[in-house]
Formats: sequence, structure tokens, C-alpha cells
Amino acid sequence: MPTSTHARLLHRSGMFSAVLLLLLTLLLSGSRSAVVQADPQMQTGAPAAFCTPPVDEVSLSNPTVVTDCTQAGLQAALSDGGHITFDCGANPKTIKLTEPLVTSDTEDIVLDGKGLITLDGQNQTRIMEKPSTPGSENDKTKGNDLTIQNMRFINAKAPAATEEKDGNDRGGALRVTGPGTRLHVINSTFENNRTTSITDEDNQGGAIFSANIYETVIVGSVFIGNEAGSGGAFGGIATGLIVYNSQFTNNHATDTTEGGIVRGHGGALHLDGVTNDFNPDSNKIVDVCGSVFDGNTAVRGGGAIKVTVSDNKGTKATYWRSTFINNRLVEEPPAEGHGGAIYHIEDVLAGGSNEDNIEIRESTFENNFAAKQGGAAWIKVLGKGRIVNSTFVENKASVAGTNRVGQGGALMISGGIIDIVNATFAENFATYQAGAIHAGGTASDKVVTLTNSLFYQNKLDPTHTNPVPTEWQGYHTNRELTDGGNNLQFPRTKTPDFDNDTNNLITEGTIIFEDPLLGSLADNGGPNKTLALQPGSPALDAGKSAACPQTDQRGTERPQGSVCDIGAFELVRELRLSPSLVSMEQGGFTLTVTGNDFTGSSKVLWDGKELTTTFVDSNTLRATVTSAQLSSPGDVQISVSGSDLPAITLRVLAELERVYLPLIVR
Repeated sequence: MPTSTHARLLHRSGMFSAVLLLLLTLLLSGSRSAVVQADPQMQTGAPAAFCTPPVDEVSLSNPTVVTDCTQAGLQAALSDGGHITFDCGANPKTIKLTEPLVTSDTEDIVLDGKGLITLDGQNQTRIMEKPSTPGSENDKTKGNDLTIQNMRFINAKAPAATEEKDGNDRGGALRVTGPGTRLHVINSTFENNRTTSITDEDNQGGAIFSANIYETVIVGSVFIGNEAGSGGAFGGIATGLIVYNSQFTNNHATDTTEGGIVRGHGGALHLDGVTNDFNPDSNKIVDVCGSVFDGNTAVRGGGAIKVTVSDNKGTKATYWRSTFINNRLVEEPPAEGHGGAIYHIEDVLAGGSNEDNIEIRESTFENNFAAKQGGAAWIKVLGKGRIVNSTFVENKASVAGTNRVGQGGALMISGGIIDIVNATFAENFATYQAGAIHAGGTASDKVVTLTNSLFYQNKLDPTHTNPVPTEWQGYHTNRELTDGGNNLQFPRTKTPDFDNDTNNLITEGTIIFEDPLLGSLADNGGPNKTLALQPGSPALDAGKSAACPQTDQRGTERPQGSVCDIGAFELVRELRLSPSLVSMEQGGFTLTVTGNDFTGSSKVLWDGKELTTTFVDSNTLRATVTSAQLSSPGDVQISVSGSDLPAITLRVLAELERVYLPLIVR
């Protein structure tokens, strides 16, 4: 039987309790920290890297160094392909273009601007094109790859359409085509790029357009003020799409033309399928993590994101650890008006009722607006989906006082078997039905189940009368949803507008009807803002244990009490230390203290004496412990100034000894 050696640390005294405590502490150190947070690595304007990226910046090998920092000099390098970088001096350099740069169509390319190079289309030309690899139309694996890193693309303009649905009018700054091709964009900025023929149907990709390629991966990048008919920042057809740790601000899908299908969708991102018959071997995934979508707009659907995928292709879309804020649709669109932030559709239904189609988790949706349905998101799938550990606050469907029909202030779930677990819906609004969630139909393929979820002060317009008055409509949901257990709704009635609870209960099961005592939306640690539960909340220790996720939206371990809390937030009720056991011999170290409600003035106290303290966030402090403070063994009381959380013991041992025990591998 194979064996290996595994090191364990034991206290020389042999005291069993100390041994056990030490083993748990050192082997599991940090596993119960209140907030899991990656070390932020910032690209200017990009959010902190809360998600581990799927690709890293490429280390250049034998690169071509562009010293002729002109369009002609760069074009010569791109024609040959390979790794390319620049030597244009120590200061930032802008290369102005008068026509598109065209890359090699056979050699892989890595273009690295070292954070100094800007390519400027001067509002007259597209910046770059990557043609299809010859033969890739038959051999779908032949595509050559393009990586762009540490670059800036600005003021690009795609050529005008010369015919209806002209594919060449897509992609303001960058156009990439060809089966087998991988496009990776890393630590780069795209600003003020646009297409020209915005009203040409299927015009998309103000900054980037990818068509029939293996995958598009965007990491640590920033997209600001880009515009197209659809997909203000990015437009894609039949490509896998992976977006990590990136920022999309004030991008716009502006085609207001009546008729047609693909018009005015996806203020930031528009994806029309991950695969098709021409490109069947793509990376069939949609994965958006750790990204911020702020102030993007569209006309018909998906103020931030519009995704359409075909059924029964094995495709799952995951939107996680992200923030969607202030995205919106126009108030009176020519069609649809769905999904203030996300508009997600599964089409070409082909029997995939058992597929896992969509997951939204650890995300915050704040102040998004849809003209008709789904202020935050509109979802229609044939298979299954989950919405977990997410916060929906102050999203809106339609405008009060207009008598226009608005449904699902936070969510419209038009189809699918969707489980909503430990989610928080607060102060969302629709004019006519369902201030929080509108669930369409009651067929077996349209089941929405609520578990451990919290609904607070979601509203309708009390003056609305079209097609009937809102007095008899559900303020939180449009009907009783399937009860997964342990949900909270406040208030029960439609007070102060109407004194009734007709059609107003969120499920047919037992509901807690008490004020959850929510704090304001704030940075409570983790990747996005959350609504904290306050001490004394009826949501504390009130969840269903079997359904509790392992952590809350921030990454705080559940449960903190006897069972998990209801909603997306788990209240920390005690200080926790990492490490919680140290030795005199190890010398000075950094002590991490987790709790809640910390401020910039909070100090970690060592037996009542202040330590040099660094404020990380409202849940995390780091303190410097010196060797002098480890001069004698014993128990030290650790507390935090201004905190109501009780002190916790840090054990200082005289000495630790390494003992090697066999670990049997079966």
C-alpha cells in the first residue's frame, strides 16, 4: 500500500487538548475566516481581482520589438506574427492610425504594450482585424490565436455597411473571426470606440466583435463609452465568452429601429450563441466573474448583458461575484423592454430540460431599470437554474405614474426550473405586478422555489390601473411560489398603500412576517456591497440547515450561529483569529482578525493594548505582533476597539516540535 509522510505540529508537553487545537489551527488555518478575499491586483479602472483568472498574462519569448512606433512599423510586426512588444521610450506613446492593422492569419500573436502603448483610430478607422485562418472553414481546429495585453484602444470606428446585415460593419476597434481561434484580452482598455451603421440589423461590438471562434476571454480589462447597435462594448456570434475582473462603464446599445430581431440589445455585452453549425467545436461556456457593470444602456433588452444560447448544447451561463448597478433600458422601446441588467434567453428548444442552464451567485443588482419586465434580470430557459447568495435592491420595472405595465421589479422568470436560495430582495419596484419576482406560468417546466430567502419592502405603484388596479396584485411576487422552507417576508400586507394581503404571500408554506432589520447597502467585505442583518434580526439562525450554502455572498462561512441566517448575508457574531495558536519561538507575525462593523479607526487590542493595525475592510483587520509580545507563554485576550464583539483568546505556547506521522493513501 503506498504511503507518504505528512508533517504535523505537536506541543512538546504532550497535552492532548493543545495538540488537537494546534493541529486544527495549523492544518485548517484561515478556513473559518469571515471573508474570503483575493489579493487585489489592479489594472487602472479595473475592479479588484476577486476571481482567479482563467488565463494569465503571457510571458514573452523572443519577441519582435517595435522601435518604428508608427502604423507601418507595427503592421510589419503583425504581418509576421509571434510575440510583439515595443520600445518607444519610457513615456506613454500613442500610435495614430488611418486604416486597420491586419494581423497574420496563420501565426499566433501576442501583442504586449507594457501599459505604455495606445492605438488611436482617430474616429475614422477600425484599429485591428484578425482574419480567418485559411482552411479553418474545413478543419475547425486550425485557427491562429490573438492575445492583446497591456494595451489601450481608443477612438476607433468600424466601416459603414455596404449591404443589409453586413458582417464587416461589426467591431469598432477589433474584429476577430475564424473557427479554432482564441482571442484573449488581458489588462487592456477600450474607450470611445463605435460602429458606424448602428441601424443595420445585427450591428454589434462597439469595441470588439468575435465571430465563429473557439473562445473570447477578457481579463482585468476596462471598457468605457463604447457604442454599437447591440453589444456596446462586445458583440459575439458562436463563441465561448469568459469575462473576469473587468469593468464596463457607460457602454451603449443604441439601435432604436423598429422591426427585426437583433437590435438594441446588450449595453455592454451581446452574445448570440456559443456555437453553431459552422463553428461546432467552440468552448461552450458563458462565465462572467468578478466584474462590474455600471451605467450601461440598451434599447430593447439587457442594459448590461444580453445572452442567447441554444438548448441542449451543454452550455451553462454563470454570472458570479459581480456587481450590476445603474444599468437601464429606454423607457419606451419599440419592442421587448426586458432585463435592466441581464437578458438571458435559451432558444431553439431541443429537449434539454435536465440541463443546468444558468446560475447567478454572490452578485449584487442595484438600481437597474427595465421598461417592462425584469428590472434586474429576465430569464427564460428550458432546463434548470439557481440564484444563490445574491442581493437585489432598488431595481425597477417601468415608471410610476405612467400606467405602463411593469412586472418583476427585480426578476422576471419566464421559464425554467429555478431555485432561489439565500437571496435578499429589498425595495424593488414594479408598476403592476411583483415588485421582486414575477414567475410566468405554473407548468412543470416553470417552477420557482424559494428557500432561506428574504423579501423586504418591495412595492407596486398604488395609482396603477392598467389592466386592473394594483390593490389586488402581489407586491413581492405575482403568485405563491414553491416553498423550499424558511423564507421571510416583510410586510405581510401592502401597507401603507392597501390593508390586505390578497395575492401577496411569497409562498404557500410557512413564512416569517417580521422586519428583518436590514442595514443600508454597504461594503461589508467581499466582492460587492451587501445588506447586513443587524443584531436581533428575526433572520438570524432561522435558515434551513440542509439548504445553506457553505458561505454567504461575501465568503463568510455559514453558519455563524446554530444554523445559517436567512438571506444573502450571514452575521458574524464573534471575533476569529488567524492564526489562533502561536509559539514564542516563531517571532513576530501578522495577526488577521475577522468580525464585523470595523472602521478605519478600529484597532486590534493585545490584552487591552493597541497593536499597529491595518484596516482591510469592515470585516477584516490585520495587526502586527512583535517578538517582544511573545516573551512568555499563556493566553492573550484579543479584542477590537469600538466593537461589541467579545474578546477571543490567542494561545501562546513555549515551543512547538515537528513530529512526522505516516499518512496512508488509499
